[in-house]
Amino acid sequence: MGSVVSDIMGVSARDMLNAIADGEDDPIKIARFARRTMKKKKDDLELALRGYINSHQRLMIKTILTHIDFLSEQVELLNQEVASRLSSHQEDIERLDSIPGIATRMAKS
Repeated sequence: MGSVVSDIMGVSARDMLNAIADGEDDPIKIARFARRTMKKKKDDLELALRGYINSHQRLMIKTILTHIDFLSEQVELLNQEVASRLSSHQEDIERLDSIPGIATRMAKS
């Protein structure tokens, strides 16, 4: 699947991985999760999705997806904390951001 899908954590790929983790093994059914530009690759997806996945591999996929969700939540919490702490310095950040070569992300550092 990785050779056909450029963003393995995109919505379509994530839905496909969830289906695989939940026991789906029909490549045609899994490929139906393709959206937007990935729909054009359905034949390639079906070919890439052929194969055998055992229960251990399904468990590992589920575990990894759960861990990715947890880490994404933690990143969001940290982003909120940083934004909260920087809110009182917004004027300084905007002033630094106005300097050529200094982007907002660098100004917040």
